[in-house]
Amino acid sequence: MHYEKILLNEKRNVNLTILIQDVDGEFQKLKKRPAVLVLPGGAYAMCSDREAEPVAFAYAKAGYQTFILRYSVGEHNAWPNPLNDYENAMEMIRSKTDEWHVYEDKIAVIGFSAGGHLAGCAATISKNRPNAAILGYAALSKEFWDSFKPAGLQLPSPIQEVDNKTCPCFLFAARDDLMVPVSETLKFEMALSEHNISFESHIYAYGSHGFSIGESYLIGGSICSRLPHWVQDSIDWLKDVFGDFGEGEMTNPTCAPKVIGDEEDYLSIDCTINHLKTQGAEALSVLEPIFEQLNRIVDGYKNNGVDINPLFKYFRLRDILEALKIPKDEIVKIQEKLSHISNIKS
Repeated sequence: MHYEKILLNEKRNVNLTILIQDVDGEFQKLKKRPAVLVLPGGAYAMCSDREAEPVAFAYAKAGYQTFILRYSVGEHNAWPNPLNDYENAMEMIRSKTDEWHVYEDKIAVIGFSAGGHLAGCAATISKNRPNAAILGYAALSKEFWDSFKPAGLQLPSPIQEVDNKTCPCFLFAARDDLMVPVSETLKFEMALSEHNISFESHIYAYGSHGFSIGESYLIGGSICSRLPHWVQDSIDWLKDVFGDFGEGEMTNPTCAPKVIGDEEDYLSIDCTINHLKTQGAEALSVLEPIFEQLNRIVDGYKNNGVDINPLFKYFRLRDILEALKIPKDEIVKIQEKLSHISNIKS
């Protein structure tokens, strides 16, 4: 592993720590690796070491290239300094994807507390948006920061900035967090849901604030036994979003960025049935055998006095294929054919 600390801004003491693992050779299955950029917390007064290397090592163990950004804090924390630091770091990572063996389109950002706020801003308002975001006990609302007088900061609210370009998100927090209320996470969840963005969320019964990866040497109080599971859960979630390590390439993702794909540029099995029925002849030729099976089922319900057609504005093709027990390899083929057909948007 190559370990190096790169100074990004000498005046503000901003630096990027890189932990780069080899590919090829003993790692013959790997040509590149996905990556995680860690943003420690610390109320924009400091960057917590407990939420830096220990976090990066957890993702390195899972095979990721890992980076830690110690951004502008303390006397240099005025916005948008921290966001500019993130932009510079992500731009550097994406400019060196060949040298650092990173997939350019498989870079996640993970932030804790104030670092979670910065990660939320990266996901919603940055120029160099990540491909996925993991937010731990994050402070995400303008109301929170307005009430946090010691910081004296005027910060944007990621909750209000969620849009249809926001990347998939993984959220976690503890219900008894008295420093950053769990409502910050819940409000962000609702914003993601309203914009059709894929997300996964874990709210643990207790664990307070600042529990990092949940290891006993990092925490002062008690945590519930399930809380450390967020680390492996987030790694498994990234496999769903980015794909897993395959033979020289990553496997196909199993979780789409949007829950419903009706507004994407190309068709997919995550489009609703009603939407797919409005597409052109090329799409209908791919789906005709499926629609024939579906029509027989619909007719069966109609014969019993039930019309299930209205439900097709909610049901995705993915749901129907699974209900019909279509083999997985056939589903992959259907997705591949649809992914090359432009979406006729309503």
